[in-house]
Formats: sequence, C-alpha cells, structure tokens
Amino acid sequence: PVITKVFARIYLSPNPKIQTAVLGQLMWIHLAIFVLLVLRDWKGVGFGFWPTAAEWRSGIIHFLIAAPVLILLALALRYVKYEAPKGEWWEVGAIAMGPFFGIFWVVALSEEFFFRGVIQNALQRWYGSIPLAVIVSSILYGSVHLPARQFPNWKYAFIVTVLGLFCGSAYLRTGGIRAPMVKHALIVVVWKVW
Repeated sequence: PVITKVFARIYLSPNPKIQTAVLGQLMWIHLAIFVLLVLRDWKGVGFGFWPTAAEWRSGIIHFLIAAPVLILLALALRYVKYEAPKGEWWEVGAIAMGPFFGIFWVVALSEEFFFRGVIQNALQRWYGSIPLAVIVSSILYGSVHLPARQFPNWKYAFIVTVLGLFCGSAYLRTGGIRAPMVKHALIVVVWKVW
C-alpha cells in the first residue's frame, strides 16, 4: 500500500502542501504492530511508548557513540554540510523537543519495531546468529531508505545501514526497541538541527 501510493487516493488533501496520505501509513503501521503483538503474540520486541531510566541511558550512550561515526561518514561521503543552528542554545533545544518526540513516537517506534523487534529478532531466532541478524536487518533497513529524495540514494542508504548497526547493538544491549528508539530520534534531530 505504501509503495503503490494507495493512501494518497484514499486520504485526499484539501491543500497540496498538506500530506494527508501519512494518515493511511500511520494506520497501516499501527495495524501491523497490533497484529504482531496481540494476534500473533510476537515475543522479544520490548514494545512500549516510554523507556525506562536504563533504556534512556542506553539510548543516549549509544547515540553518543554512533553520532560521531555517522557525522564523519556523512561528511566524508559529502552527503551533508555542517550548518550551525540559528538562535540561542535554549531556543534550539526547545525547538528540537517537538521533532524529537514526533520522530520518537512515529518514525523511530515503527522502524525500530519492524527492523529490530521483528526482523532482527526473527533472524536471530531462526538462524541463531546475532551478527547475521544485525547485519541483514541493517542492510534491509538501509535499503528501504534508497528512495529518499531521489532513487537510488546510495549514500543515504549506506549511512542508514550503519545507523541500523548501532540500533541493532542498542536492541541487543537492552532486549527491547525503546533504547534504539531514543538513539534513533536523537540522531534524526541532530541531523535536522545541524
């Protein structure tokens, strides 16, 4: 449904600048999460809307480890240029809080649920290999980002694959998706702010 853009035909926008098709995508994501958790009783996801103190700590530590690597990689690939945020530090921080929680509860929740909680988890159970599970789920994670802004966007897909490796590590460390969600949301906010 997402690839065929069926939601754009169902959720008609009153204004071309407003993307209402995202409502269908969110419904699709929520339905899939519901089916896997409730109807299929999928184990090992560590699903939840709010991290514990240990998960916040782990997510922040993984962010602090991943951020320099991802920033240097993005700069080396000439995918990004550094741009200092405009405004006082407290203004930038306050403005970043809204996108952080939006990314945390929508993008990071859905992506970490499917790529770590379902795919990495299933590969680890089926093949018994943690490295294989992390690598394959990270490659799949990067590949779904190929269409970002242009197709194929190899540089972005590669950066996201490396991000997936760090998210997979956070998932292994805590046994749930909430720590990778914290790391994921922090990375995206830093990416957008700077």
